[in-house]
Amino acid sequence: IIITAAHCTVGSKQMAVAYIEGDRPILQPVATVARHPGFSKNAAVSVDMALIRLQEPLPARYLPVGLDGGSGAAAIGESLTSAGFGLAEEKDYKSAGTLRAAAVELLPRMYPRFLRLGIDGDASRLAICQGDSGGPVLAGGGAPSLVGVLYAHERNGKKASACGSIAQAVRVAPQRAWIDRV
Repeated sequence: IIITAAHCTVGSKQMAVAYIEGDRPILQPVATVARHPGFSKNAAVSVDMALIRLQEPLPARYLPVGLDGGSGAAAIGESLTSAGFGLAEEKDYKSAGTLRAAAVELLPRMYPRFLRLGIDGDASRLAICQGDSGGPVLAGGGAPSLVGVLYAHERNGKKASACGSIAQAVRVAPQRAWIDRV
């Protein structure tokens, strides 16, 4: 089971998860998708989370990560890690496809179901770009736990952009009952 952003699962009847095995790309077909009942593709804010069940298990080298039970991402300024395969630079679409991680911190304006992440006061650092949606937000060092799922960036002014210095994520802990049930 893979946790991702629900908007990443909308609009296509055929989905696959891609990864590299040796030196060749593998497309792993998706068996089923469960979108959170609080997700709406037409709403500005919704619980943008989905669970994907693959037709076959991933190779053993992919290890599961623990899910936050509510103790992670609790204090403004807490260090977190976001990751994704999105753009490395605004509008440079050839820069996508490589896994990157960013050290971010929990920013002010705490919400029960959502996280705001970035480097407060540093608009030059990108916390999320197009293609990073569905990526993890991790807390902890040695045995990290999944505290959130990336879904958007805050727009700086009215300028349309593919990247942002402040990312938004859905918190995992408040969704645990739904995740466990599904």
